[in-house]
Amino acid sequence: MIEPRPQLGSPKMGQLLSPREAMLRALVIARKGAGFVSPNPMVGCVIVDREHRFLVEGWHTKVGSNHAEIEALERLMALKGSREALEGCHVYVTLEPCAHEGRTPSCAKTLAPLQPASVTFPFHDPNPLVAGKGAEILRTAGIRAVPLTDAHVWPALPHESIDPLVKQELIDWAEDVAEIFLWNARQRELPFVTVKVASTLDGKVALRSGESQWITGDLAREKGHRLRLEHDAILVGRRTVETDNPSLNVRLKNITGVENSVVIIDPRAKLLPTLKDRRLSQVRPTTKVFVCVQSGCFDVDVVSRAHDEGFQVFDVGGSEPGIIDLREALIKIRTLGLMGLYVEGGAGTVGPFLDGELAQRLHVFMSTGVLGGREATGWSDLCGVGTLAQMWKLKRQHVNVLDGDIHITGRLQV
Repeated sequence: MIEPRPQLGSPKMGQLLSPREAMLRALVIARKGAGFVSPNPMVGCVIVDREHRFLVEGWHTKVGSNHAEIEALERLMALKGSREALEGCHVYVTLEPCAHEGRTPSCAKTLAPLQPASVTFPFHDPNPLVAGKGAEILRTAGIRAVPLTDAHVWPALPHESIDPLVKQELIDWAEDVAEIFLWNARQRELPFVTVKVASTLDGKVALRSGESQWITGDLAREKGHRLRLEHDAILVGRRTVETDNPSLNVRLKNITGVENSVVIIDPRAKLLPTLKDRRLSQVRPTTKVFVCVQSGCFDVDVVSRAHDEGFQVFDVGGSEPGIIDLREALIKIRTLGLMGLYVEGGAGTVGPFLDGELAQRLHVFMSTGVLGGREATGWSDLCGVGTLAQMWKLKRQHVNVLDGDIHITGRLQV
């Protein structure tokens, strides 16, 4: 995930916003739902008045609760005393308003009779239950509702053209914020996979002794925890659990109540006899610990006892003993309801995802220290290409400095 960082901070009541600023603000607050809205997308909404002055904002806070548009509308009602205050206002939302009824009412059907002047959103929701239907409901009610992908002028300012660079910037940000949801809505077989590594300037992730804590600083690690928050599960290999005995939970100030899942690649089920005593099993229910073993390579009694303890053990095939079929594993992980997978670990875990072209996003947190190759291992040591033309390249990349560390991220597949 990427965090839009507009110059505009939290707007004040009555502050004049440009259409770009309003949409950027909606994208920033969308991420406030991270960790609580899956399988729904993170969505933000900003409402401005007829003169484009800021009124209220809202975001989808929890699966089953109000969507962002309704949350913002409720705040408008608290501010103005009536939902009808929306008439003539302009709504900015990071995804097309939903058309269908589910655990919550249709946002498009709720907004339509209240007659906002315009509703601006980056693109149509690929969910077949929405997919243009929300926008059509709004347009039928006489509301200007055009996705930025199709717009040449701002819906709120029909006489003002959209700078193509600004338009693409907003669409890209929106794609990045909702990328896990969008990926799963467009194809149902594999989860969205994010690979994260923390390395030195020369790409090393640990000494050969196993020492690796800490290569990067506090801010980089905080960002890593925010990325954990945005995914359904963290995936690691057996050796990471054996060497570090990690908790693999989300540790962030002001964030409580998150119980993320963990997936462990353990072909021969070596961890299962002691897994209940590991830290990762102490900070979450065992039902949130998934263990991938290889068919024919494990002790059936050991797996049976792990099932009795609540662990979710599943088996897949493999090319040779100890080497699982990673694509088959991902298919099973997706059927288990895990839509976003955050891969942490060393070269043995990261490499197969890159070699198999199974990762959609890469995050590299890089310190400016150097370990050299004599006594250290690199995160890409066990994967690679044969020619320069095959080089993996990041698309829509972003580079940030985090208190001396360098954060580089981009899409491996767009």
